[in-house]
Amino acid sequence: MNDVQSILLTSYERSTEQEVIEKWMRSGEVNSQVKLPRELGIGSMDNYEVRGYPFRAAGALFHCGNEKSLITIYVKKNPARDQDHDLVQLMQIAQRRFAEMFKCKLGALPSG
Repeated sequence: MNDVQSILLTSYERSTEQEVIEKWMRSGEVNSQVKLPRELGIGSMDNYEVRGYPFRAAGALFHCGNEKSLITIYVKKNPARDQDHDLVQLMQIAQRRFAEMFKCKLGALPSG
């Protein structure tokens, strides 16, 4: 049996458009979405199924320099943890490391 062992999956796009996060936000399970704190950009946390396994995920569109960037993070669901809290912390770390990696300054997206 080839059982999935990964508890964390991440992806990023250095430059993208707002439509990408809007589509991602519509693709999760109905009634499981929670918005991310505004300081992390435009995004949410939601339940997803990846290759038949349940995951909790966060996706955020944010400014890094002059670019609109996207990070998504998936963690295997674990009812014993507050995974929304974990995902907010992981997104903060991921955005900080992203800015270091691409030598850009993090900034909030304008409202609207």
